[in-house]
Amino acid sequence: MRIVVFKFNHLGDNVVFVPAVQALRRAHPDWHLTVLTTPNEAALYGGPLGPQEILVAHKEDFDKSYRRPWVLAHWMWRVRRLRPDACLISFDQATAAHLVAKHSGARIRIGGNLQHIRVAGSLTQEVSMPPDACPATWHWHMARSLERALCKGCLLPESAPPPDLGFLAPRETPARIGRRRVVVHAGASRYLNQWPRERFAAVATSLSRDHEVVWITHGGTTGDAPQGTVAAPVGSIQELAVRLLEGDLFLGNNSGPMHLANALGRPGVVVTGPSAMGWNPYWNREKWTVLRHPSLSCAPCERPNKALEGCVNAGEPMACLNYWTAGRVEAACRERLAPAAAGPS
Repeated sequence: MRIVVFKFNHLGDNVVFVPAVQALRRAHPDWHLTVLTTPNEAALYGGPLGPQEILVAHKEDFDKSYRRPWVLAHWMWRVRRLRPDACLISFDQATAAHLVAKHSGARIRIGGNLQHIRVAGSLTQEVSMPPDACPATWHWHMARSLERALCKGCLLPESAPPPDLGFLAPRETPARIGRRRVVVHAGASRYLNQWPRERFAAVATSLSRDHEVVWITHGGTTGDAPQGTVAAPVGSIQELAVRLLEGDLFLGNNSGPMHLANALGRPGVVVTGPSAMGWNPYWNREKWTVLRHPSLSCAPCERPNKALEGCVNAGEPMACLNYWTAGRVEAACRERLAPAAAGPS
């Protein structure tokens, strides 16, 4: 059985998709899986439970390939020559993925349709958004639907386990004596999800008085390491995973690194503004503090089935994030770092 899986998206979106791929690989080792994803995120699909083949393209290039028919035609040819029996199309894929899947020759094409794609017949079975509106749950339901369509019975359990990402980092983190370590990632792929960097810096500097604070630097949203912290440049998902595993606490926005830290089993504090509730940390929830405005009527304004393009609160823009002062966030971190809350890591 040959399966082609479409998942062109950012880090967090792929983190919560990995369990579906790994579970199909574990339950059906004789199936040949090909995953189409983005270059940076391809590393998530490594290890013994990874697919047999990975094809990569930058998300924007693939999504807009319909504007260059020769590029789209090349992708159609490339996937069709894999001779897939089935396609699995994540709910967040654009028109190009649906067109390629439709013309792949696969008799079974299962997926979701978050973006209201209007490619007639691209899916032979559409899996609707689950009641909890969590992307991880939605991906899991799609994987179970694919399994039921291809074989008798269902070997996948009812709920999605955390991904097995042990291959990304050394098996054992060296023992550390002394101060606890806080790993801060102040960036996010969208500005609407970014708590002000200067407030992250204030929290990090204050925590550094009695904790070791590591400031992850990459891209343009994290900035230089503030006073009292240790700069930690990362150039790959593997390097980021190592840094996260070395920490006793993660602090950041609702972002890809947050979802990676959550999947790796690390405790954390996340400053969340407009993000939909379904994007809260999915696993190890008892280890996480999610900071959301307690009473703002417009929050969260993001909806799973509608892209968020700007703040809807004209009277007090970004009130959901601005509510969280450096003092409040620091207090949440210190509560998590307290011996009684820390427990075994």
